[in-house]
Amino acid sequence: MAVKWRFTQIIISLACLTNCSLYAQSIDVLHWWTSSSESKAVEQLKTQLFNQGVFWKDTAIAGGGGMAAVKVLKTKILMGDAPDVAQIIGSTLNEWSDMGVVLPLNRVLEKNKLEATVSHTVLDLITYKNKVIGAPLGVHRINSMLYNKAVLDQLNLAPPTTWADIEILHQRLKGSGVQTIAWSDEPWQINTAFEAILLSEAGAPAYLDLMQKRQEKDWLQAPVLQALNRLQWMRSLSSRQSKPSEKTWSSNTRDLAEGKIALLLMGDWAKGELMSWGYVPNQDFGCTPVPGTSKAHLYSIDTLALLIGNQSNSEVQEKFVETVTGLTAQMNYNKVKGSVPVRRDIDNKTLDVCAKDSWDNFNNPKIIKVPSLAHRMVADEATKDAIAYTLWRSLTAEKTNLKETQIRLATIIRSADNKTKVTQ
Repeated sequence: MAVKWRFTQIIISLACLTNCSLYAQSIDVLHWWTSSSESKAVEQLKTQLFNQGVFWKDTAIAGGGGMAAVKVLKTKILMGDAPDVAQIIGSTLNEWSDMGVVLPLNRVLEKNKLEATVSHTVLDLITYKNKVIGAPLGVHRINSMLYNKAVLDQLNLAPPTTWADIEILHQRLKGSGVQTIAWSDEPWQINTAFEAILLSEAGAPAYLDLMQKRQEKDWLQAPVLQALNRLQWMRSLSSRQSKPSEKTWSSNTRDLAEGKIALLLMGDWAKGELMSWGYVPNQDFGCTPVPGTSKAHLYSIDTLALLIGNQSNSEVQEKFVETVTGLTAQMNYNKVKGSVPVRRDIDNKTLDVCAKDSWDNFNNPKIIKVPSLAHRMVADEATKDAIAYTLWRSLTAEKTNLKETQIRLATIIRSADNKTKVTQ
């Protein structure tokens, strides 16, 4: 499979190099999709664009959940060398728009009647001051827990639906050499786990209030402290079996696939990674909501922003948006990425079992959609990073006072930019 993908990349690149008169329209894209499944998802977009006469010039920056890519983007813009397109997501889209570097896409959406097909939650996210400022690609579910089916089947246990179920699993796994649940001390991964746990402990309405109203007093209430305790407990499950380290998410996903761990609390991009390695949902692994969050969808939405550079190429950029939001690109990209299409006019029966559950929930008006704090949906870069670092410092310190950690979090929230928009 890897050889096939690499062969496709070479063919597309050679076609542009040898026949640039036909494919003279190129577009420079800066992003942080560098894992196996992410790279293959990008290739799906490249292929669709190539078919439309547009060549995707790749600038992929690995590391830090996008932190490195954002730094490179800032440098490029300051030097007057902005890419045509950049991966900018969530509330940070608004910041870049305020700087006057983002190309509005209203005309493209109106031309392709995307208002009638794209989810309202997605449209709200990419609309700022009556301008559409992002091309939406897919929706990830953050409150997702993956499990190794063989491990659970051998113990005759159902997928956990409560935290107590996970403790029971941990007791049953003692002496087996199998770790109960994956853990990483990478700050962004700690933040990802924390927000899913906070959703579980607080409930969706209260979680929304915490993110929307940003009242210091709310962050000092019991559910936040309970979430911190639960987060520490989850790390302790790992530390009882091995010393915690800053493992990459793809490394933990590989351990899940190989039966070295039973559970992985991670966004559904981990499902995409498993599938890119040949593992099959509901056969080799399964997906279930994080305990206590089955009635909510904690989302992160992949978006690309079109930038206004010194040599703006708006015609090609608009063709780019038309292509990546089209039905074919949406289905092909999200199938590989692990996410689900932003469009509501798809046949959900063609989705894998995990994706179908995510898409059904995201498009169900009875399910509360809540934005991810860790993945920029509801916080600017500074706030997101401050929370992640505070959690990391608290959990990795020799002595930890979680009440003091809660107070620090409340202080960060109080200081956060109140202009950040929250969508539901």
